[in-house]
Amino acid sequence: MSAYLGAYGKEFDPPGKLSRAAWEQERRARIVGKNKITVQVSDLDVTVTGSKAVAKFRQAYSADSLNVTSRKTLEFVNSGGRWTIVRESTGA
Repeated sequence: MSAYLGAYGKEFDPPGKLSRAAWEQERRARIVGKNKITVQVSDLDVTVTGSKAVAKFRQAYSADSLNVTSRKTLEFVNSGGRWTIVRESTGA
């Protein structure tokens, strides 16, 4: 869980009106304790401009009885040689 959350930069702005702490708690509840989680990525398109990147893709997510397919966009910043997610949106 710490490696997963570590992929999100300090500047990460959670979608909606959630605080970072509330967003992390929600993610833990979604992930911890699941028997199996499968994520498939397709239609990946990445654009890099300097120290910023945008990845757009279709994600098929499956965990226990939940199966969701959606479009996702992740915005990254490279800081000190490490890419971290600073913004995430679904359906974009």
